[in-house]
Amino acid sequence: MERVKDFESFYTVKIQPYVDVFTKNEQSATNWKKFSLLTGIGALGSFILFHFKKFPSGGLLATVMLLMSIAGIYFFTKYADRYIDDFKEKIIGQIITYIHPAAVYKPMGFVSKKEYRASGLFRRKFTHFDGDDYWESVIDGVAFHCSEIESSYSDSTGSESIFKGLFFTVKLNTVFRGGTYIWAKDNVQLPGSIADEHYRMYALPEVKKYQTGQPLFNKAYSVYTTNAAEASAILTGTMLDHMLLLRQKLKKEIVYSFVAGRCYVAVPFNENLLEPTHNGIKDKEAIRNYFYTILLVFNIIKKLELNRLK
Repeated sequence: MERVKDFESFYTVKIQPYVDVFTKNEQSATNWKKFSLLTGIGALGSFILFHFKKFPSGGLLATVMLLMSIAGIYFFTKYADRYIDDFKEKIIGQIITYIHPAAVYKPMGFVSKKEYRASGLFRRKFTHFDGDDYWESVIDGVAFHCSEIESSYSDSTGSESIFKGLFFTVKLNTVFRGGTYIWAKDNVQLPGSIADEHYRMYALPEVKKYQTGQPLFNKAYSVYTTNAAEASAILTGTMLDHMLLLRQKLKKEIVYSFVAGRCYVAVPFNENLLEPTHNGIKDKEAIRNYFYTILLVFNIIKKLELNRLK
């Protein structure tokens, strides 16, 4: 296999060969979109002229052009879907398997609702839960899986986003049976009322505030746990320093929990991380962003030294 040492080489060797193919498919989708729009406008115009008796054959022409427009929509959708599928397989999939060859990528998969709820990171009950771009791998002996997810809730007063971003689960030693939750200081997931606890929030075991002894960390995070001794074994000073450093470098409110032998990590992002941009595969900067977004997950696991908890 040809060795690839950096992003520039990776792009040249692995991505560049697909540029012409993707450009043709993208152009085909664009052409069918234009065709559908023009024939749709033609159908409407012909029908209007026929209706006002300005064009006797307008009814027949409108019908024909409407059918042509429907056919155009079908082919546009077909080419657009093919473009997305190829992009996921040949671009995102290649990035993931380049960074870690043993990784398994499932473009339409995502982390389960069960794991999301079990994490205790976002306790507000959701009415919408979706995601994509699932991948799993093993790094430094630590198995994990990750995906983009988005959760929100709606009621009679409106709707509100709960979380959007990368969410991943890391398998640790099952000797850790308790729950330790590292929430953002301004978003502690404890109930503000009886209604919150019984109606608006998912269940959580009884927890107590945990004192980390690190003032800088305590300015950014609040830690609660069901087992202080277990929390002390997990949250070493080095791990807390790395959590704080990741937050500062990424400028993201990353949150963590350690529940029943698993570590959960949520990294918020407003944008759709692994979707093609308007410029598609020709957008080299976007490809670079995909590359480093995926690399981020591996780096977080390494930085936290989670293999220590196996």
